[in-house]
Amino acid sequence: MKQLIRHIALFFFLFLPLVAFAQGSPDDEKAALERWRQMSPQEKQELRERYERWKSLAPDEKSQLRKKLETWQKLQPQEKTAVRKNFQRWRNLTPEQQERLRQRWQRWREMPPERREVLKQRFEKLRQLPPEERRQLLEKFKERQRLSPEQKNNLRKQLREKQRPQKARE
Repeated sequence: MKQLIRHIALFFFLFLPLVAFAQGSPDDEKAALERWRQMSPQEKQELRERYERWKSLAPDEKSQLRKKLETWQKLQPQEKTAVRKNFQRWRNLTPEQQERLRQRWQRWREMPPERREVLKQRFEKLRQLPPEERRQLLEKFKERQRLSPEQKNNLRKQLREKQRPQKARE
């Protein structure tokens, strides 16, 4: 996950500014040159540093970033907006929140595909519920989160026992 985030960050902060200059038409190059002239010395230095980081990347990392750029260029404007928004939300998280999200993402990736599919279906059902029902479920969830581990285990056992007769009938 850390590598994915690193690549996204590299893409946004390193690669995109260079692409506008490198792939442009003569008019784009003139516009890029004008933007360069209008940059502050600090901005110019930052761009130089980005370029140096780009040059120092391993060929496979450059290749991965180029593929990401191709994918980016194929996105619709609303999809690009959503990606930017999500990236900004990520940057606004505290380091602890980012780490928790990384761990959750890692657990998700390690899950068997069947388990992920079941969770996706549950999430979709949840999204389709009316707001009041979703609120009630969230309250129940919060109540269960406050239970001790022993109480949670007892609740799980009760749920399994309820499900056994249903499975036997099927």
